[in-house]
Amino acid sequence: MVILGLAVHYVQSIQLPRPLPAEEAGKLGFSEERAMGHLKVLTSFGPKPVGSENLDHALEYIVRVLEFIKSKANSRVFMEIERFRAKPGRNRLQGGLFKGKTLAYADLSHVLVRLSSKHSDDAEDNAILVSSHVDTVFTSSGGGDCGSCVSSMLELVRALSNIAQGFKHSVVFLFNAGEEEGLDGAHSFITQHHWNSSIRAFIDLEAMGAGGKSKLFQAGPDKWLVDVFAQTARRPSANIVAQDVFQAGLIKSATDFQVYREIAGLSGLDFAYVENGAVYHTQNDALKLVRAGSLQHLGDNILPFLVEVASSPELAHLGTSQSSKLEMVYFDVLGQYMVTFTRDFAKLLYSSVLIQSLLLFVGSMIRADQFSLPALLLAAFGVILSWIFSLSSAVAVAALLPRLCTYSVPYLAHPILAVGLFGAPAVFGGVIGHTLGYKLLRSYLVRSMPNSASVTAETEKFMFKAVFLMWLLVFGLGVWANAGSSYIAMAWLVIPSIAYGLKESSLSKNQAPRQLSSWTLLLGLPVPIVLTSDIFLSLPNVLISNLVRFDRHPGGGSPWVGNAVIAVLISAILCLSLSYLMPYIHRDPFVRSGAGVWISLSTIFIFLVSLSVVSYELVPAFTKDVAKGTYVVHVIEANMDKLSSESYISVSFTTPGGLGKEVQSLAESGFTCGGTERPDFVTFGVRKGCEKPSDLDEDLWQGRPNLTILSDHTVGDQRTTSVLLKTMSSNRWSLSIDTDRIQALQVDIITEETEMLVPKDDIAGIDGVHVLQFASGKNGPHVFNIELVWQKGISAETSSKELLKLRTDLNVLTPDAAKTLKLLPDFCTLFGKSTSPYTLAYLSRLSL
Repeated sequence: MVILGLAVHYVQSIQLPRPLPAEEAGKLGFSEERAMGHLKVLTSFGPKPVGSENLDHALEYIVRVLEFIKSKANSRVFMEIERFRAKPGRNRLQGGLFKGKTLAYADLSHVLVRLSSKHSDDAEDNAILVSSHVDTVFTSSGGGDCGSCVSSMLELVRALSNIAQGFKHSVVFLFNAGEEEGLDGAHSFITQHHWNSSIRAFIDLEAMGAGGKSKLFQAGPDKWLVDVFAQTARRPSANIVAQDVFQAGLIKSATDFQVYREIAGLSGLDFAYVENGAVYHTQNDALKLVRAGSLQHLGDNILPFLVEVASSPELAHLGTSQSSKLEMVYFDVLGQYMVTFTRDFAKLLYSSVLIQSLLLFVGSMIRADQFSLPALLLAAFGVILSWIFSLSSAVAVAALLPRLCTYSVPYLAHPILAVGLFGAPAVFGGVIGHTLGYKLLRSYLVRSMPNSASVTAETEKFMFKAVFLMWLLVFGLGVWANAGSSYIAMAWLVIPSIAYGLKESSLSKNQAPRQLSSWTLLLGLPVPIVLTSDIFLSLPNVLISNLVRFDRHPGGGSPWVGNAVIAVLISAILCLSLSYLMPYIHRDPFVRSGAGVWISLSTIFIFLVSLSVVSYELVPAFTKDVAKGTYVVHVIEANMDKLSSESYISVSFTTPGGLGKEVQSLAESGFTCGGTERPDFVTFGVRKGCEKPSDLDEDLWQGRPNLTILSDHTVGDQRTTSVLLKTMSSNRWSLSIDTDRIQALQVDIITEETEMLVPKDDIAGIDGVHVLQFASGKNGPHVFNIELVWQKGISAETSSKELLKLRTDLNVLTPDAAKTLKLLPDFCTLFGKSTSPYTLAYLSRLSL
């Protein structure tokens, strides 16, 4: 069974198609060779944050490639290329990562392409959008996120430019800028561009790692798109579990999918690369990690899908929907086929199976002997003990690791060690707990059954039936939570139940009980293993990769919490997947052979070896490629005058755990390390880190932003305050507003003519704070008027918090920051995200 599970995982996640050279793919096919050529150029520009020269170079390259493709396109295909500069705008999303925030932007530039048939008069009336972002965080060249997507899109455009003559509808490609600053690029297109009214559906291409398979992880709400993908994709990789995990917030991220769904009400598909997730948003997200075949996998699936959608009359009938629910259940089987059905059908199917299972279970208890119900409850108690001992053992190790190792997550660079550190104790604890439950049940049956010869067989069967009860509970919870991934629990409940009925059921009460047959496992487990092995093996790896950026407030979390999350996940997977095997380990041949002892000793040995490896650092916790997420920021806390202002270098880490070897070199260079309540970067605060004073020279002082009160007046019971904000040379800033006192705000751009950026509107906050994030191109505005409308009846003394807190960022590496980076070992790498500062940040406050 283990071999089967590993084989399934290899086929579904590891195996990639052969990259096709240009000659073999031809004019009509997708060639990774051509796409990889674009990726090499795009990554050669380096990091491409919004407002950078590198981003301009990348957009210019994309235009040149598209113009060349147009010159070679089929003469019956109409290909339009457009550079689009968005007007200033603002976006407020209702859920997810950006809830309670206003995301504002200006001077964003995008590249658009529209392909349609010259022989279809109304082809431009309806279109499917293919979207991805050219910009990157300031720390990454975007080998995965999302240069791999953009380079694949260029190859898709080339192929479709020779195919689209037969299309009934058009295909629009959006190469957007601004996604990394809060999904601004997608928002500006869908709310401003004149093609937006023709978009009927969309594909969003993303990467939360580098390479591997491009997996469908969000879809809907319309079922037609999912069905077409299932029918046309050559190597589908998709699973509703990823959607459930993502939407539950276990992975703190967001994609343009949210904008197209929430703002435009469109149906779509969201694809992402997730391999090598630890390099996400770091300098290690490089071309070398994109495995051969990764781009081919995307192209082989998306190209035939686009051809089918653009050729089908059904696209014109897709309507918009404001429903936040994604209505499809989907999963692939061995990376070759896809199963899809609607949520309505899923509710009917799941409810039917659940009710029938409950009725069968209750009916069997009614017809059973008088000792059966107590015996079943004791068996269920044994399963519960197995879970308790398993979880407790794994979590205990998770809590101990920070005390025994230099780093709290010493397995990050080698995730297989998590199997030994958490999986081995989980199995050991599970076996101990199950054995205790087995002995309690057997003792009861010895006292209760007239025929003591059949006690062993009956004990096995009751323990097996208790597993049915466990899966029935898991299935019921999934149905109650409306989880699309409830099909997993259904498979583990139904298929083994059928196998049990075929091999173990007695036609007569007088028939002597038999021990469980091995055929029950051989018949009952292959299907569940095929359906779930890839999920069970991939999910821990994905979450381990996320530990690089686990601490949203650096140093603020307990060092063992991340370990505990992984430990609980691994323990739960093992308790579930080994549940049907547990009743077999107590039978006489197994016990007499000492196999149970050997299993226990083996788990202890694996654990001790794994613990020795990490505690003695026989393998490094981090490597140059899988590095510790780091913030190195030259902070200037600017007050009214230079003498009262502060300048210092701040070093903190997004990866959980204490300050390790990297602190030694910092301490020797004058840094003070430990608990701290600063800097407050507006979007998050540092709780533990290192800092060192730095000289505030005149050039740095001149770059400080300026917050000035222009007016503060009250009319009736309404108080209004106007504040002038000058960000100097910064095109990226974050402002927090105290919502305990402020009810609404309006932001205007001050140039030769005043232009509204954020219309006057009520604001909602998280923990009493509303955050306004702004990003623009290099020609964006630098002077703003902020009008604050106070809560009625609220005085200035109501809150002890500052009214406004401002952070302005500059993508500048000061000499002191550069020296600090050289002090850090190569396993520390700068991490970037929409809410994190650049390497030079100014902090200002305004109190009233």
